[in-house]
Amino acid sequence: MIGYTNNKKGNTMNTFFSITTILSAIMAVGAIEDCGGHCLGNDNWTMFFICLTIMLISGIITLLTMKEGQ
Repeated sequence: MIGYTNNKKGNTMNTFFSITTILSAIMAVGAIEDCGGHCLGNDNWTMFFICLTIMLISGIITLLTMKEGQ
């Protein structure tokens, strides 16, 4: 992973923000998971909206930090 982000053609910030976008989306869905019906009503909506906000911001920054031609 380190070798991939440090190559001359790579864009380290774009890689960081794209990984952050994907992980935030996974955590947002995990925050509102139903637990198979065992913890009904214990959805963590605050964590969902925090992860959703981080996902949207880092997704936009990913698009802004893309190099031309990628």
